[in-house]
Amino acid sequence: MDENAIFVGLTTIVVLGVGAQWVARRAGFPGLLLLLPAGLLAGGGLGLVQPQEMFGDTLFPLVTFLVALLLFQSGLQLRLSDLPRDSRSPVLRLVGIGGAVTFVGASVTCLWILGLDSDLAFLLGAIIVVSGPTVVGPLLKVVRPRKPTGSILNWEGTFLDPIGATLGVVILNLVLASGRDGGHPVLEMFARLGVGIAVGVVAAALLVFVMSRFLVPDSMEAAVALMFASAAFGVADVMLSEAGLFATVTLGFIAANQRLVPTSRIRGFGDTLEVLIIGTLFILLGALVEIDALLAYALPTLIVVVILVLVVRPASVALALIKTKLPWRDRVMIAGLDPRGIVAAATAAQFAVSLDAANIDSDFLLPVVFGVILGTGLIYALGATPLARALKVAQPAPNGVGIIGDDRWLGELARTLHVRGIPVLLVTSRADADAVIAAGDAPQISMSDAVEDIVDSLQQAGLSQVLIASDPDVRLTVLTAALVNRLGRRRVLLLPDRDPSALRARIPHGTTAHPFARGITRQDIDDRVDAGAVIRIVDGPAPPDGLVLATISGDRVILRGTPTRGGPSATIVLADPSHVDRG
Repeated sequence: MDENAIFVGLTTIVVLGVGAQWVARRAGFPGLLLLLPAGLLAGGGLGLVQPQEMFGDTLFPLVTFLVALLLFQSGLQLRLSDLPRDSRSPVLRLVGIGGAVTFVGASVTCLWILGLDSDLAFLLGAIIVVSGPTVVGPLLKVVRPRKPTGSILNWEGTFLDPIGATLGVVILNLVLASGRDGGHPVLEMFARLGVGIAVGVVAAALLVFVMSRFLVPDSMEAAVALMFASAAFGVADVMLSEAGLFATVTLGFIAANQRLVPTSRIRGFGDTLEVLIIGTLFILLGALVEIDALLAYALPTLIVVVILVLVVRPASVALALIKTKLPWRDRVMIAGLDPRGIVAAATAAQFAVSLDAANIDSDFLLPVVFGVILGTGLIYALGATPLARALKVAQPAPNGVGIIGDDRWLGELARTLHVRGIPVLLVTSRADADAVIAAGDAPQISMSDAVEDIVDSLQQAGLSQVLIASDPDVRLTVLTAALVNRLGRRRVLLLPDRDPSALRARIPHGTTAHPFARGITRQDIDDRVDAGAVIRIVDGPAPPDGLVLATISGDRVILRGTPTRGGPSATIVLADPSHVDRG
């Protein structure tokens, strides 16, 4: 394979891998639904990505290594504080009892529908046991189930990934060496678990030690954590294959739950890493699948998917959660969400090579597993949100407004939104600020609180955007940066004082969005208020001479002066009181 073809392949992997997730997030559905077709297109469709020719013998070790880093990132999300004590038993039962039921049910289904030998059917069943946070997480962001259902699903998927992969290795060893003592592979599975956890604990202790002694510069904390995760994987996997997956999960879990050093920088870096790795893996592995083979197994794979979704998953959840305190609605929601992810794809690709080397027919493995991944992803992506709404377990999407500043008109805007039923939180620097008086009963907090406390309060109040119209200082700059990091640039609206160029001097251009009409400043609003303009709610569009502060459609509010789709049901304007009637 020549150098230009390799460059084209590498470029295609990154562009399609990241681009598919970008488009999916903008459209509000899981990236899996675009990543798999993109991988198929890049490989068998257009021939732009040829993984085995590009990477040779390093392909599958690279895939395993990238999966291990994904599990490290997933482990960092497993904070015990997010999972109430009475919800920990359901997680363990779902992983243990539920995983076993899923394994048996999936294996029997593959044996019956695909007509495989029993050993290969159980191998396939072990592969499709895994769920995985890389697909569950994006779905949960769309579905927004109430607590603790989302956390339970996330924990279940993260624990099942390495367990399912290890179970697959055990069964693969049985398939490849049928004469081996039946107890040995089982003991080997527990050995992998023990070695992985031990290496992960040691790596976590070393990481916490060097960070607690300030031996790592703040700017390198994420990179050093990644170094420790890589070392933990390498050491554990050399000792026993697949043990590295347990090591990285353990490292991430301990790092997330210890209280000696903060890990916010590590988690933030991991978001970017996760997007890149997920994109790379799906394009690489998708390119290995032949489209003709996928079509040839389409009908039996569809039947397998339907049985997994309608029979196996509900049965496993029902048996696992017997006598738990979870409400029945939450149990049904958990039973209605179990997509397969990248670990299943990676495991299938690796096992196919081992089976081919042993002259065992495995042509079915990749197309069936990828079909299950695509089928379950599509079903749950389309069905989970309506199910959550029907069960009334979906949390409403954040639609509130945070307002930061001391001007009286900000308090009046907060009170107007509050009266209209929009969640609002006013942040002022002084207890005697004009905004405090004007806000009336609208919820308020003090700017004197810690920056992280303010950011947490704004998020916990169910706010989707924050308006900042305050005198510039260092603290406000830090708060603005923290809000941008937590909410995103489009949701932080910074109103310049007088000259927009002054805003760019303290906040880089493009770092935040601009509220209201283009070019409007605090001075413009102050001039209007001094001239007698007042804040009013009007039905429908604003009067010609009014400044639109917000448009409301249903429970959605926009502070950028842009009418919502279908037109606003109400508009909050700043205008001469003689030109507008109160709505």
